[in-house]
Amino acid sequence: MKRLVLILLFLVSAACGLSALSITDVNPLDSPLSSVAYTGRFSDMFANPAALSLMETSTGPFAFSASWADDLDASLFGHDSMPLLQNQHWNLQASFIARYVALTAFFGTDFERVESDDPAYDIHSSLRIEVDMAYSIPHFSIGMRLSGGNKMIRRNRIVDSLSDIFANAWFSPFERESGSESFDVGIGAIGYIGPLSVGIYVGEFLTLRDDNLYFGWDAMAESTTVAISLGPSRFTDEGDLRFFRPRCSLSMTGLVDEDTRSVEIEGELTFQLLPESSVTFAASYLEESHMLFAFRPENAFVSFFLRGEGSGFSGSIGLSFKATDFSVFAPSLVFSYIS
Repeated sequence: MKRLVLILLFLVSAACGLSALSITDVNPLDSPLSSVAYTGRFSDMFANPAALSLMETSTGPFAFSASWADDLDASLFGHDSMPLLQNQHWNLQASFIARYVALTAFFGTDFERVESDDPAYDIHSSLRIEVDMAYSIPHFSIGMRLSGGNKMIRRNRIVDSLSDIFANAWFSPFERESGSESFDVGIGAIGYIGPLSVGIYVGEFLTLRDDNLYFGWDAMAESTTVAISLGPSRFTDEGDLRFFRPRCSLSMTGLVDEDTRSVEIEGELTFQLLPESSVTFAASYLEESHMLFAFRPENAFVSFFLRGEGSGFSGSIGLSFKATDFSVFAPSLVFSYIS
């Protein structure tokens, strides 16, 4: 199975020209299954590298994930030739895992619609490499992330059939996307005691701006996420596996500027059927441009996710939509394998 997954990853990566839209180009907190204060799952590492050393189960040396998502405008249905291809994201990621270090490569394709009457798209492809490191002592963990990559683009491509999708995504020449190079150093920490955990992650402690490394309070403040979560451990004090395992989190990203500040309230309920098998229902309320001590539902999105996990495999299906209406909604699918 490991060889099959590695061969599949190599073939798809080669077909994509080793280019993709990184899953980290989209805020990982958009999923109700993620919080910088969550620990236990391997996927928690992508919200906060400090979670890498706090996994509840041991993993093998390799992990692979594939996902699909689209941001859909309901007004295009009924009269558009490609209503199911609007702002679509295809993502692949592969991680190589050691005890305190993980190396991850992200690959994918992003279709950005630029004309609705005669469907035309800017098609972005990028490669991103990420190194996560973490070390923990009782009740505390600290982590660091080094990440960087770049993007290519195919501009204003007409896509009006299924064959056009794959031809433009994989078999057409790219041009360099100016200013797409990125490099960031992020720092995170998680403290926990009993069912309570508190997390913080600064995504741009050091970042690349105008081709120079930049260290500044404004970048750190905009990229800082703080969160608090409550949730019991997998096992009871008697050593029995909990059948019902609820968990919730409150997060805020952006400490100063209201325009870049977002707040997320999320919760999940996991049914632990076996030590390696579970089903999780999750929901979240994410508000952008948040004003402190006031809610703006017109700037908010509601998400619902269903996740199933087995021995080494997991899959999730999700739906996000505007809190005030269904004019814009985003379905998603994710499949993951951990050796």
